[in-house]
Amino acid sequence: MDRRARDAARARHLGWLPTIIQGWIIGERVPPYRFPGDTTPGHRLPPLGVPLEQAFAAHVACTRREIWRTGELSSEVRVLREKNERLERQNERLEERNDRLEAQVETLRLQVSQLMTQHGQIVDVMQEHDVRITENRTDITETQAMVQASDAMLNAWAAQFIEEPPQEDGPEFEAEDLEEEDFDEDPNEDPEEEDDDGDAASDISHVSMDSD
Repeated sequence: MDRRARDAARARHLGWLPTIIQGWIIGERVPPYRFPGDTTPGHRLPPLGVPLEQAFAAHVACTRREIWRTGELSSEVRVLREKNERLERQNERLEERNDRLEAQVETLRLQVSQLMTQHGQIVDVMQEHDVRITENRTDITETQAMVQASDAMLNAWAAQFIEEPPQEDGPEFEAEDLEEEDFDEDPNEDPEEEDDDGDAASDISHVSMDSD
């Protein structure tokens, strides 16, 4: 009794299975199974050698395992997809940065080209100045040579009109010949005049005393 109840419950639980399988057979156009002694023409499935229930159970188990693996792969694929999206966004940012850097490089290239042009112009100007400086130095050297030649000519011309005065032969004497008294006394002074001066001074002193 219990066995019959279990079979009935199992039949009710799996009652949907034959209907689904029939729908699959019709939808997928699965050819019929070849039974032993079947001689009808047409394509048939090869004999399995096992009951169909056992084959179907194995198919369900394999399908469940493949679904589980597919779920895992789906998770990995989802993770990889998210990572790929992050990498794509990062790649977009890098491309934008690369575009900005390329624009900056192009600007710097133009600036370098302008600086090279200016440098070439400056080099040309410096070369012209060097040539002018060399010419000026040559002119200065020639001018100095002309000035020196002119000075020499003027000195030679002026030397013709310059006469040196003749040297007079005077008496020669030595300092030792002079004595101290020669410096103290005037040789042209009269000694009598000195006495007269002394007498006059004494007379003046007497007169001043008498008046007192």
